[in-house]
Amino acid sequence: MPADSPQTATVVTSRAIRAGHEQDFEHWAAALGDLAEAAPGYRAAIRLGQTAGFQHLLFRFDDRAIAEAWHNSDAVRAHIAIADRWSTALRQIQSGDRIAFELPSDASASKWKRFVTTWLTVFPVLLLVSLGVRTVLKDVPLPLQLLPSSMLLTATLQWIILPRLQRYTRFWLLQDSSGRLQN
Repeated sequence: MPADSPQTATVVTSRAIRAGHEQDFEHWAAALGDLAEAAPGYRAAIRLGQTAGFQHLLFRFDDRAIAEAWHNSDAVRAHIAIADRWSTALRQIQSGDRIAFELPSDASASKWKRFVTTWLTVFPVLLLVSLGVRTVLKDVPLPLQLLPSSMLLTATLQWIILPRLQRYTRFWLLQDSSGRLQN
């Protein structure tokens, strides 16, 4: 496959989508693809999806000026404003045939935000599990009480709570102070 010209530009838009707006994103992404395809200098589009409402859209254009003109057009800006109501985004652009992008991920989340959401979830579960186990195993030594407590807490967090917590808080966890995705 021949290399693109060094002037070829790639626009990458990463979006964390609020839970419940996945279908909105599907329609929105298809319409954005139509806007890109209709633009002069359009070359290709690629969509990369991650779990629980995290998407990356890549658009290739003949050069950076064309890519910027497309992205800054009234139609695209109006379309982006629609998605900003139910998702947060990070836009990056680079030119050339050998480029690299740093894509945001769950690891990009602020540690303090992860701490707060995890603690607010763990505390009530730990309280309930501990009370239940202490009631049933009241005469058993503490280390033996902690064994089922820790297993129940870990299983509940791993398979029930954390997947839901991630889905419903990703939009907020990954925002920086300006409301954009952190990288």
